[in-house]
Amino acid sequence: MLARHKRILKRLLNTNDYVSVTSLANDLQCSEKTVRNDLKVLDDWLRSYPSLVIERKPSIGVLLKGDDASKKQLFRELLNDSEEGLSSNHRQLHLLKWLLTADRPITMRQLADQFYISKSTIHHDLEEIEEWLNHFGLKLIRKPNLGLKIQGKEKEWRMALSRLVELLVNRLDYILNEQQLNMIADVLQPYEVALIEKEIRQMEKHLDFPLTDQAVVSLTIHIAIAVKRIKKGYSIQMDRNELNELQTKKEYRLAEQLAGRVATWLAVKIPEAEIGYITLHLLGARVRYDQIQTKEATEQFLNKVDQEALNLASVLIESICNRTDERLRRDKELLLGLTLHLHATLNRLRNGFLIVNPMLKEIKQMYRYTFELVFSLVGEMERRACVVIPEDEVAYIVLHIQAALERLQNERHRRKRVVIVCPTGSGSSRLIEAKISTVFPDVDVVGVAPVSKLNSVIEAQKPDVLISTVPITKTAVPVITVSPLMRQHELQAIKDFLFHMQIRPKKTGQPYETIKQFMDRDLIFLDLALTDRFEVISYLAKNLYDRGYVEQGYEQSAKNRERVSSTYIGGGMAIPHGEMQLIKETVIAVARLRTPIDWGGEKVNLVLMIAQRLQENEQIKKLFHELANLSEDEDTLKKLNVSPTVGDFYQCL
Repeated sequence: MLARHKRILKRLLNTNDYVSVTSLANDLQCSEKTVRNDLKVLDDWLRSYPSLVIERKPSIGVLLKGDDASKKQLFRELLNDSEEGLSSNHRQLHLLKWLLTADRPITMRQLADQFYISKSTIHHDLEEIEEWLNHFGLKLIRKPNLGLKIQGKEKEWRMALSRLVELLVNRLDYILNEQQLNMIADVLQPYEVALIEKEIRQMEKHLDFPLTDQAVVSLTIHIAIAVKRIKKGYSIQMDRNELNELQTKKEYRLAEQLAGRVATWLAVKIPEAEIGYITLHLLGARVRYDQIQTKEATEQFLNKVDQEALNLASVLIESICNRTDERLRRDKELLLGLTLHLHATLNRLRNGFLIVNPMLKEIKQMYRYTFELVFSLVGEMERRACVVIPEDEVAYIVLHIQAALERLQNERHRRKRVVIVCPTGSGSSRLIEAKISTVFPDVDVVGVAPVSKLNSVIEAQKPDVLISTVPITKTAVPVITVSPLMRQHELQAIKDFLFHMQIRPKKTGQPYETIKQFMDRDLIFLDLALTDRFEVISYLAKNLYDRGYVEQGYEQSAKNRERVSSTYIGGGMAIPHGEMQLIKETVIAVARLRTPIDWGGEKVNLVLMIAQRLQENEQIKKLFHELANLSEDEDTLKKLNVSPTVGDFYQCL
C-alpha cells in the first residue's frame, strides 16, 4: 500500500459519515481521478477484511461500512506499519523533530534546503510523518503561503515528542550517557536531562520497589519535555476529580517533592496538573524486585501490591498451570513479578501510555509456544480489567512465564559468582538468570543490577564475571555482553569464556519428528503463485476444511488471529492458526510460495498452518520447539525451498 492509500483508509476509519471525493482529493493534494483510482485499489486490498466494504453514493461521497471489531483490527494494522516505516528512516525522524520543536510554521523550501533533498521527496516523507502523527491524535496542517505546522492537544503532543526521543536514541541501552544526550540536544537540554535523572534517582529510594533503568529514562524524558513545554507557555489539563483521586496516593507526594526540586533547579513553576501527570507516569513505571531473595520477603511484598493486579496474575498463572506445570502455583517469585508488572501495565493502558517492546520479534520467535499460550489467555484478563493488552505488553508477560518455566528445570550447584546487568526490567533479568542457571549448574548468580547501581553491587557481591545486556566499560570485573534473550550462540560464547563444558545436548532421533508426524502430504503445496498473506491463509484453510480437518469458521478465525499479531517466526517462515475449538483433528498444512511475500513487515516464503488440538502439554511444547529450531536451521530450509516434489520436501525433515 502507498502512504496515500493508508491516509484514505485512516480518514474513512475516523468518521461515520460519507466523505466526498473532493474532500479526500483536497486532503491528499491530488486529483479526484487519483482518489477514485486509489479507492479501486483499496477495494481489492479490503478483500482480506470480508466484513468491510467501501460504499459509494453518487454526489454524496464514500463510507467505510463494517463491524467495529474489523475496523479496530484494520486501524491497528495501519498503525503498526507506520511505526515500523518511520523508525527505519533516519531522515524522516529528523524532519519530524523539526516540526515538533518548531515555534512557527516551516515551509517546504526550508525543509528541502535543510536536508538537501527535493520538494517531491519532502512531500513523500510528510505523508509518512502525517500517518505517524495521526497515531497520537495530532494533525499536520498545511497553510498556503505560510508553511507546515503540527496541531493537537498538549498531552498527545508530549507523547509524540517522547516517542520521537526514544526512536532517536538506542532504546535497547536505556542509558542517558553523553552520546545519547548529544543525539537529542536540539530537542532537550542535556544539563536539564542529567539533573532531572539525578533527582529521580533520589526519589526512587522512597518507593516500595526500585524503578528499572528503562522506567527512569522514560520518566526523565517526560519531565524534561514537560519543562520545555511549560517554558514555552503550554501546560497539561487534568480533570479535577481525577487529580483529587491522584492526590490521595503516595506516588503523588513523591511526584510533588520531585517537581519542587526540579522547579527550584530549573527556575520553572510546575502546576498541580503537571504533578498529577508525573504521578500517572510513576504509577505506570516498570519496577524491579530482584533484591528479594527469601520467601519471607516475597510474602511481605505480596501484602503491599495492588489487589486487582494480584487477582489478574493469579488467574493467569492458574490458567497456565492447567496447560503446562502445576508447580508454577507455588512460584511466589512469578506471582510477585507478574503482579508488579500488571499493576504498571494497567495504569499505562488506562492512561494511554503505550510502550514499545524492542524485543518483541525475538520473543515471538524464540518463545513461540509460551507467546501463543499467553496470547490465548489474555482475553480473560482483558475482560476482567476492561482494557486491551497489546502484543508489546504480552511479550513482557511471556518473559516472566518463560523464566518461571526454566526455573523449574534448574538444579543449582554453583561455583562461579556472576552478576547480571540488565536495565530493562525484572522479566528480562529473571529470564537471563534462569537460562544461566539451567545451562551452567556450576554458576552462582549472586545478584542482578541496573547500570546505575553496578558499582555498589560489585563491591557487595564480588562477582567473578558480569553478564550484561548493555556495553559496560571502566570495570575491573570481566564482562560478557549478550542480548536480553540469550540466543544459543551467546550461551556458547559464555561457555567458551567461563568453562570448557558442553552446553549443546546431542540430538537424538529425528530433529523434526513431531512436525513430520502431523503433516498430511496431500496438504503440502509447492510453489504457489499467491501474493498476499490472507490469500495464503484462505487457500490452506479451505483445503483443511475440504479434507475434514477443521470446521467452516476456521479460515476467518485464522485471519482474525493474524490481524491481531503476526505469526512470522523467522527464517522466512510463518505459522498461522485459528481457534482450537474449530479443529477436528491435528494436522499441519504447508504452502511454499513461488516468491516471498510481505507478512506483517517480514518476507515469508514458507507457511505452515498449524491446526492443533493436542491434549498433552509436552507434545505441544515439542512441536513449537521444533518449529523454532526449523526457523533457524538454514541448511534444512534451503533444502525445503528447492525440493522439486512433495515427497522430497517431506523427506528433508
